[in-house]
Amino acid sequence: MIDHGTILLALRSKLLTLEAATTGSTSISATTTGYGRAAGSFIADGFRAGMEVTGSGFTDSSNNAAKTITSVSATSMTCDGCATEAAGTRTISAALPANRSWTNVVFEPTQGEPWVEEQYLPGPMLRTGLGPTAQLEVRPMYNLRIYVPANVGIDGALQYADSLLTLFAPGTEITVGSGSTLTVRGDVAPFVGQMQQADAGFAVVPVTVPLRLRTANSI
Repeated sequence: MIDHGTILLALRSKLLTLEAATTGSTSISATTTGYGRAAGSFIADGFRAGMEVTGSGFTDSSNNAAKTITSVSATSMTCDGCATEAAGTRTISAALPANRSWTNVVFEPTQGEPWVEEQYLPGPMLRTGLGPTAQLEVRPMYNLRIYVPANVGIDGALQYADSLLTLFAPGTEITVGSGSTLTVRGDVAPFVGQMQQADAGFAVVPVTVPLRLRTANSI
């Protein structure tokens, strides 16, 4: 039997490893309006308006808390909720947004903060081969929808989407709890859909990940 609940949990575990952007360890300062740097580039590191970032290594805990980028240039990143702190060796990263709408779990978005929604489609099942060596093949799809605040442009959502395509690249193998291996398909590779305006002050970009899993035919 195909355990779709176990497959979903394995996909979610992979999703949680997403890294959309990072400065690495470098010299970064903070003011009440955001972060700054004298060398390197926030843009080159992958940061875009609408993304959620988290600092590490700052003395003031507010500078380490998650916050949303409202604008960004090579040397400055504007975010609410920062405190003034002189330059020091720190890291700023953008991972999967902390606000997540998991399947069949009640969720309410927070205005001004990005979030992700997952949808799992079990997909069709077919038998491959004959006799005792026959297998069952299931072709599920993992649909992810990335929401960013409205009126910040498309770059933040697309940066998340591109990072998801890298995370779930064709041929990527994901071990399922039963010991079976789930594979990201390459004949129909993951793809990004059209960005659209969503309700309640958000824009959304869908990412679809086609998958394949084979298991022994017990029928």
